[in-house]
Order: sequence, then C-alpha cells, then structure tokens
Amino acid sequence: MTIFESFKEALQTSTRTDLLFYGAAFIGSFIICLVLIPVIIKLSVKHNLLDKPNERKVHKSPISRLGGFGIVAGLLSTSAFWFFSGNISLLIYLLAGIFILLIIGIIDDLKELSPRIKFIGQILAALLMAYAGLRINNLFGVFGIHDLPVVIQYLLTVFIVVGLINAYNLIDGIDGLAGGLALIDMVFFFVLFLISNEITFVLIMASTAGALLAFLKYNWNPARIFMGDTGSMVLGFLLSAAGIKLMVSCQASSVHFTYSAAAIMAFSIFMLPVYDLLRVSVGRIIQRKSPFSADKTHVHHLLMDTGLNHKKSAKILYVANIAIIVTGFLLRTEHFGVVAPLLFLEGALFMEFLTLYKIFKTWLKIRKISNKTLRMKVDNRLLIDNIEEKDERTK
Repeated sequence: MTIFESFKEALQTSTRTDLLFYGAAFIGSFIICLVLIPVIIKLSVKHNLLDKPNERKVHKSPISRLGGFGIVAGLLSTSAFWFFSGNISLLIYLLAGIFILLIIGIIDDLKELSPRIKFIGQILAALLMAYAGLRINNLFGVFGIHDLPVVIQYLLTVFIVVGLINAYNLIDGIDGLAGGLALIDMVFFFVLFLISNEITFVLIMASTAGALLAFLKYNWNPARIFMGDTGSMVLGFLLSAAGIKLMVSCQASSVHFTYSAAAIMAFSIFMLPVYDLLRVSVGRIIQRKSPFSADKTHVHHLLMDTGLNHKKSAKILYVANIAIIVTGFLLRTEHFGVVAPLLFLEGALFMEFLTLYKIFKTWLKIRKISNKTLRMKVDNRLLIDNIEEKDERTK
C-alpha cells in the first residue's frame, strides 16, 4: 500500500469528530494569527520595535521581527484541541518547552541576547522533551549500534533538538523562506501522523500549519514582518519533536512504517536546513571564524547573489526541499545507513549547484581560451612555415 493510499484510508476511517478537530485546529490558528500580525506590525512601528537593515541583511527598510509571537499565539490558541486524544503529561512538557523558547525569543527579538543564554534555553527545552519520553533510544544498526544507554539517549536528543532549532533559525534569511519550508515540513508530518494514527501530533501539525499560512501572507516578498528568533526557535523545536515522535511511535513494526523507515523520512524532511547549517559552519571554521559568526554565505544568499529575487530564491528552495523529502519517502524501505548518504548527496547537489555551475562555466572558459590559444599556435606555425618556404625559394 502506497503512502497516498494509506493517507486516503486514514481519512476515510477518521471519525467526523476527528476531522472537525483537525479543521478547527487549522482554521482557528489561521484566523488568530491573521488577526494578530497586523496589530503586531502597527505596535512595532508605533514603538519603533523594528529590525534595522545593515550590510549583513537583505531587507532595505526597518521591519518588525515580532512575527514569531503571532505564530506562537496562533498555534497556542488551539492547543486545547491537542488534549483531545493524547498523553497529557507529554503535552505539558512540550508546552513548557514552547514557553521557554517563546520568552527567550521575544527578549532576543527586542534586545539581542548572548548566544550562551539562548543555548541554555534551547537545552532546557530539549531536556524537557527528552524527559517527556521523546528521545532517540536506538540507532537502528548504524555503526552496528542499536539500543542506547539512557544517558546517551538524553545527550543525543539534546544535540539533535538544539541543532534543528538553530538550523531553522539560521535559514530564516529571506522573505518567506523559513516559514514556507516549515509549512511544507508540517504538511508532510501531518500526513505521516494521520497514517500512523497519532492524533495529538496531527492536531499540533494542523495548528502550526494554520498559523504559518497566515504568517506567510505578511512575510511573503515584500515582507511586512519577520518571524524573528521567537518563530524560528519554536518551529525548530516543534519539528524536532515531530521527527522524534515519528520514530518513537514506529519502533515496533507497524502496517505502514518501521523505525528505520520513520528515521529515513524524518532525516529527509530536515535535510535541507541541516545541510545548510553544516556547510556554513564548516566554511566559517575553515576560514578560522566562529561558526556562530554572521555572514552572507547561506544558500539563499548565494541565490540572491546570482540576481534572483526573494520569491524565486524561496521557490527554488521549496522545490529542493520537496524533492529531497519525496526521495526519502521512496527509499524509506531501504537501510538507513545506505539511504542517509544518498539523501545527503542529493542535498549537496541541490545546495551546491551554484558552485558546480560556476565551476562548469570556468571550465568552459578555460577550454575556450585553450582552444583559441591552440588555434593561434597552429596559425603561427603555418605562417612561419610559409615564410620559411618562401625564403628558401628566393635563395
């Protein structure tokens, strides 16, 4: 049975109450965020709570960075639906993690915090998630490792969650990009959780998707508001929770996904922002800079440097994200240790195509110059031979 058939079956077997809750979670958060964002924009302008442009940023005029508050308020406004069918203790810990990141994010968007304080908040939120039971406890045979000790489970989970939070934070560089990528990811997780009958996370994904769709109305180029650290950190947190939950719920073989298949699909969903984070961090380290230093070396900056505008750059990365995710879905039944490098390579090809294109153009120019030089050498040789032949005749 294909994923599409499984999704169709899951919809058909869902009760009317389930479908009403899904719709209410999506529409409710959409409306709340849609109403709040214009208010936030007006208040930001009135009180001069705006992000000023500089040499590191691509926007040309001051813009509010408090859009993340609208996103979080929208999804939290329908959080009561999450308790419809789920682990109340887990939800309480998740909400606690969201509130920690919300507070830190708002303070940082109004007055920049040090990276250390933000990391402490992110680690605390990740620990709450791990304590609630959402943690990586198996490496499904990678490096020959399966079950992990509890301490390693916590360390690995915190590393992954904090990494994903910062990956989505750093890819928020042009209008509509982070919000659009997160919306695509939420939709795919919505489908997977619906198939897996994980009602609580279906509702969480629906609430978040609704808020994101409303936010994108104001964040699409030309943007009137940014999500700031508040939005990107909470989105990274919720997406990391979704990825880990997908694997936790599929540890035992099920009709649809095995643990390894769930890991492959989650890995494909996160591939694009994670690869961008790795390539930028490694590049900075090679240049003997801090991996946390700000610059314009992210893939969206490279796309903009070629002359593409915000809309085209964002759409290219949307397509790349969808292509990588679909590849993961198609290869989900293969061994994780084989598929992961292939997905990484696909991500590299998508993300580095500009570099490859420049290398190809340079190679063509060199070849053209070489051919021209060779022709000149041949012409000169023929000319010299002709002159020498005429000299011999005159003698």
